Amino acid sequence: MMHYNSSDLRPLSVLLSDFGQQLEAYRISRNLKQAELAELAGISRSTLSRLESGNGGTIDSLARIMRALDIEDRLLDIVPDARLSPLDPRSDTGRARQRVRKSSTNEPSEDWSWDDEAP
Repeated sequence: MMHYNSSDLRPLSVLLSDFGQQLEAYRISRNLKQAELAELAGISRSTLSRLESGNGGTIDSLARIMRALDIEDRLLDIVPDARLSPLDPRSDTGRARQRVRKSSTNEPSEDWSWDDEAP
């Protein structure tokens, strides 16, 4: 399982900075000043400024901003719908899973190979 500090991932600070830049660009494309969007969202201008600069914020603030920009429905697209996973045969049962249970499959002790391969 890959952890969030994997060397393959961008640093979190870079990801938040990129997100903030996209948020700022979207606000500007809607011809809104920071103060205007902050007022529409019911947050302070400094909170919006922190989010746009990638320096933190809360989910509540983000949701308010997205609602003010009329894109709140996209908030639910951040995490995929777990009920519809083509990789999990249990997801088609129609019932939401309530707990996590690790599989109890026994892994072979040796690497598997075809018998006709030369040693």
